[in-house]
Amino acid sequence: MKLGQQIKAARTAQGVTQKSLAEASGLTERTIQRIENHEVEPSAHSLRSIGNVLQEDFLTAKMKQQRRLQRFLSGVVAIWTLAVAYNVFFSSFDWTQRWYEVLIWFLCLIGVVSGEIRFAYPRKK
Repeated sequence: MKLGQQIKAARTAQGVTQKSLAEASGLTERTIQRIENHEVEPSAHSLRSIGNVLQEDFLTAKMKQQRRLQRFLSGVVAIWTLAVAYNVFFSSFDWTQRWYEVLIWFLCLIGVVSGEIRFAYPRKK
């Protein structure tokens, strides 16, 4: 279940309206709507505020989702690294013609390791 759906489920299970949740958490009603509809990625502050009102820990749920997606992305880059290494060391790799492949791989590797490349917040379809 996505984070917005979890928040909506917890809110409706407790009989709390979006308006009363917004007032109690100090957020706007539109912010609550946008979070529940997956239009924005909620900040840590928003998740803490909502979690305090609904007595749930949504921040931990968000961190688990991000770690799972980051592990997947790291796996993709690891496979790509093996493919690039194979091409460079075990095939006739022409550096003058294909240097950009190694450069793109290297920049993506740095981005994933540093955390700058990550999955965007999934929007509701």
